[in-house]
Amino acid sequence: MPHCQTFKQKIKELKGKAQSIAGLLLKYKETGDEKIAQQFERELDTILKEIEKFKEEFKEEFKNKATQLIEEFIKRRDNKNDRVKIILDETDFRFIIDGALVFNSRTHLNDFPNLIKELRGNLSANEVQTLDLPKLRKAKDIDARNAQTINLPNLEEAKRIYVIKVQTLNLPELRKAWSISADNAQTINLPNLEELEGIYAKKIQTLDLPKLRKANIISADNAQTVNLPNLEEAKGIHVDNVQILDLPKLRKTGEIHANNVKALNLPNIIEISDIYFYENNPNLESLLNQAREWREKGILKGKIYILNEGDKVVREL
Repeated sequence: MPHCQTFKQKIKELKGKAQSIAGLLLKYKETGDEKIAQQFERELDTILKEIEKFKEEFKEEFKNKATQLIEEFIKRRDNKNDRVKIILDETDFRFIIDGALVFNSRTHLNDFPNLIKELRGNLSANEVQTLDLPKLRKAKDIDARNAQTINLPNLEEAKRIYVIKVQTLNLPELRKAWSISADNAQTINLPNLEELEGIYAKKIQTLDLPKLRKANIISADNAQTVNLPNLEEAKGIHVDNVQILDLPKLRKTGEIHANNVKALNLPNIIEISDIYFYENNPNLESLLNQAREWREKGILKGKIYILNEGDKVVREL
């Protein structure tokens, strides 16, 4: 590209001038001649001005070319009639897209520019198989319901993530989300997630959210192991098949569905609305004793529900 060649030539010229003033500096050190020192200062000032001018020219050229790239990408969306605004953040020279992006007619979204860091509108890519957005940091809704592979290594915040067919959900930088639907995920890695409205992961065997402090609904019906060491508050916990429910910092929760649980360890609990167990749970009596103790202490505010295998209530206590 012509502009690239121009910049390369300019860099070569600046390197040559830098070598020249480096020679003057060496000569001054050897002789101590003040005239050489003055010449060095003049040439240094000149080259610094040239570098600043070159930097501004490069920034302008980059802005133009990068904006053109983003515009070309935006044109390929399905919702061409909807308004979309492109915003360049000059602090890091990455782009914010303000407006919805719909790519439902495409099975691959492999041309998503790495220069996009934020989506202020919804991203809908229902048929895409691989969603690769390596530089995206913030998003509203991401709907990639048929995606098998998701790569969002720098995503820090999102409203709704709907990826119900993905097998592995790896979002290492995600800190805050409203809703995560990953019904078929076998592995979920969210090591930095702190706040969440709801997570729905029906097939996950191990749910490990070490930094989660607050949630609305946690639904992991098939999880055998749940690690939520910092969870303090929830409105509903659905972990029907967990063996030991160990939530050392949980203080308040709505209903707890731990139908097949062997033991409950909630040492800091002060409020539970309702609690559910299966009638065929071999540990039912010890669990009922624990629940009754909570009721006597004013912790359990609602009822104890006993369910049959069809999830129908057969007893209320």
